[in-house]
Amino acid sequence: MLLIATIARNFKGKKMKKILPFLAPICLFASSCDELIQESVREFYKSDRNLERAINLAEQATDVCLKEGNTEQAITSLINSASICMVNKEPQKALELSQRALELAANVSDKLLLARSYHSLGAAQKALGRYDEALANFQEALKIYDNAPNAPMNDELICIKGIASAYYLKNEFDKAHENHLLALNLLDITPELNGNELVRSELLVELANDLAKLNQKDEATQNYKKVLEILNGKEQNPRALDLLERANKGLNGLN
Repeated sequence: MLLIATIARNFKGKKMKKILPFLAPICLFASSCDELIQESVREFYKSDRNLERAINLAEQATDVCLKEGNTEQAITSLINSASICMVNKEPQKALELSQRALELAANVSDKLLLARSYHSLGAAQKALGRYDEALANFQEALKIYDNAPNAPMNDELICIKGIASAYYLKNEFDKAHENHLLALNLLDITPELNGNELVRSELLVELANDLAKLNQKDEATQNYKKVLEILNGKEQNPRALDLLERANKGLNGLN
C-alpha cells in the first residue's frame, strides 16, 4: 500500500483542503457535495471511525457532484473513496472507483486529477497483484507530476515509492533499490518533506530490504541501524513503533 500520511484542514470562508491516503491537497468549494466530502473526511479521521460509513458518504458525494455538474469534485470524491477502500482492504472496489475517476479525469483540464487517478488505479492494481499494470499506471502518473509545475512533491514521492514497491513485489530488487534511492533523494531536496523522520525511516527500511535481497548486507545493516537511531525514544508513536519493529526484524534476518 502506498504511504499514508494525511490530514484534513478546514479554512475560513468557502475554501477548504482535504487530503486522504495517497493524495495531496485538493481545493474544493463549499457546496452540498462538498459537505458530504467533509463529513466523509471527518469520519475517516475519527478515533472510532467507521470506514464503511466514510466510503458511503464519499460515494454519495460523487453522485451529488455529478448531478451538480461538478466533475472535478466528483473525481476527487471517487479517489477519496478508493483511498478509504484501500485502508479497508477492499482493493477490487478501489480499482473500480479509480477506473471511474480516470474515465472522468480524461475530460477535465486539471491534469493533477488525471495523475492522481492513474496513481489511485496503480495502487489498487498493486494490491491485487497486477504489478505490470500498476507500474504502467504509476509511470503515467509520474509523467504528469514531472511536467506539472504545481504538482506537490509529496505526490511524486509517493508515486515513486509505489513504483519501487511494485518492483520489489516482482522480485526485481535492483529496480526497487533504484527507485527507493530516487525517492530518498527527492526527500532530501524537498524542504517541506526532508524533516519528516517517519517518511525518511520508512524509505530507509525499504531501501535496506532491497539491499538485503541484493546480498549487500553491510549497507542493509547501516540503513536498518539509521532507522533505530532516528526513531530512538519515539516508540509511543504507533507508526514509529512499527518501523522500529521492521528495522529490528530486518537486522535479525541478516544474522
